[in-house]
Amino acid sequence: MWEYRRRVRYYETDRMGVVHHSNYLRLLEDARMDWIRDHVMNYCDMEKMGIIIPAVSATEQFMGFLRYDDEFSVRMKLVGFTGVRMEFEYEIMNITGDEVCFRGSSVHCFTKDGDYKPISVKRKHPEIFAKFMENLQKGE
Repeated sequence: MWEYRRRVRYYETDRMGVVHHSNYLRLLEDARMDWIRDHVMNYCDMEKMGIIIPAVSATEQFMGFLRYDDEFSVRMKLVGFTGVRMEFEYEIMNITGDEVCFRGSSVHCFTKDGDYKPISVKRKHPEIFAKFMENLQKGE
């Protein structure tokens, strides 16, 4: 599993002093963008190629809390990839509190910017397809 780490920022918390539930999707997106940059290519470069990767679905299971200034990690891996769709699984670990506080998944598809119809990166961008497949096979 690949890992993304940082601390909770004040603006991510709510009046109860915990990370607001809506911010967990943002934490997953932060981790996913870094994963794509580290394993495939910079997402900005993908967008320049006319590729965007919108979310199709997401699941969330809250199991604990993150609070302001807690250190946390998002452990994630690519668990499915067809060249049109991909799926990631995530686990957020509260390192400060030494507990798993979140598990989830997200599914995304590749589309052409402005068109939003699914595209096959296997056909249109085989170099990108190969990098995703390599990471799927490695279990990253």
